[in-house]
Amino acid sequence: MKDYLLIIKTEGSVWTDLTPEQLQKHMEHGGVYIGNLMKEGILKNANPIEKSGSRIVTENNGILNDEPFNDDKELVAGFFHSTAKDIDEAVSIAKENPIFNDISTKIEVHPLMPIGGN
Repeated sequence: MKDYLLIIKTEGSVWTDLTPEQLQKHMEHGGVYIGNLMKEGILKNANPIEKSGSRIVTENNGILNDEPFNDDKELVAGFFHSTAKDIDEAVSIAKENPIFNDISTKIEVHPLMPIGGN
């Protein structure tokens, strides 16, 4: 098994763009999805990302700067750290995410490189 990072990007926010009823259903469906991944031993970690207070650190000509995160149309909403036998299985895991039913979403699927002796 290999580790993968699934980065969830949305246009808008389920927390503010959905009605309370829609948000409740989103939470229920997401809970079942995450619960199943955990039961199967696929999910290592998952978290939504709080946009307010985020910062960007950049380097230009040896000078490090940090500034507030730019508000783009597309937001990084969260991530999943999961395991899968290959990239195709990781993509299938991403495709099953119920967030696609609730808000315009893209999920990037990235293989993670092992470091150290593993």
